[in-house]
Amino acid sequence: MLRRLNETVDPSTVDHSIEDVSRRLERQSQCMPAHLYFQLEELLNWSLEQEVVNQLYALLKKYDVLTDIEREERNISIQMLIDENGA
Repeated sequence: MLRRLNETVDPSTVDHSIEDVSRRLERQSQCMPAHLYFQLEELLNWSLEQEVVNQLYALLKKYDVLTDIEREERNISIQMLIDENGA
């Protein structure tokens, strides 16, 4: 699909690849609990629905600049996705 130059892309509609999520996870690995990192790494080896891949990408975005409270909230959301999707 081609877009006009003046059209903007809504980032919430962009489909990310497993590779995108894997790269983002690697960048954020120093900021997250090791158990969560390893569970996510394992999850990325599974066949995931596109919606889950996009959710993971969004949860990892700017993870390193979050407050401790925001990071804990994201950790809970990440853990829920892991638990719901089999890793």
